[in-house]
Amino acid sequence: MKQLLLRTPMNSNEVKERIIEILDRTFKVIDLCYRFNDESSSAADFSKAGTRLIFPCYSRQFRPRERRISEQELRFVFIEQFIQYCKETDLDAYYSVETPTEWKYRFSGESMPRKTEDGTGQSAMIDVCIHNNRGERICLIEFKAGNPAEFSYEKDLVKLSAEGGLCFLVQLLESQRSNTMKSILSKVTPYLGGTNFLCHTIDSQYHGTFYTSKEIIEKDGWKHLF
Repeated sequence: MKQLLLRTPMNSNEVKERIIEILDRTFKVIDLCYRFNDESSSAADFSKAGTRLIFPCYSRQFRPRERRISEQELRFVFIEQFIQYCKETDLDAYYSVETPTEWKYRFSGESMPRKTEDGTGQSAMIDVCIHNNRGERICLIEFKAGNPAEFSYEKDLVKLSAEGGLCFLVQLLESQRSNTMKSILSKVTPYLGGTNFLCHTIDSQYHGTFYTSKEIIEKDGWKHLF
């Protein structure tokens, strides 16, 4: 049954619940896409994943059958699921991509990334911004893949914290080792602030979604990191 059309403003908790549901759907589709929609596999079956997105492979000549995993796959599947969710539930919301930030920042030539107060620096970009039916920004989302250097996390989290409101940093891993999450947390935690951090692992004994948030997220299969 469809939910009623939302004409009144959603509070941040309602928005968060809906974004979490869309992200959960995204992770499930990503898992299927990884299993079936693989350009490098001779056994691929593109009809089973529920998405037309394919994980591409690198050069067949120099890196045969090596699949590329990036934040772009995660972002595009999220947008697909966002559109589908809006249709199914009559959620009257919208999205923008590579959305310019409200503030300006310095990400180089300084001891650390920072927001500027005097108009110097430059605008940054938010991967995906969710808007209500008046065009107001109600959620900011940054996507990441792999386990990059600390500076990469710091830039995104400084930006999200400064922009404020409901924010998510969503990370995709192909696999983990026993110390992978400890390594990621050591780089994320100092800059996290109020941002919700999610990390989904596709293919390993650590398969599933790990998160840290100010509130417990009640979602089957999601594991709280603290």
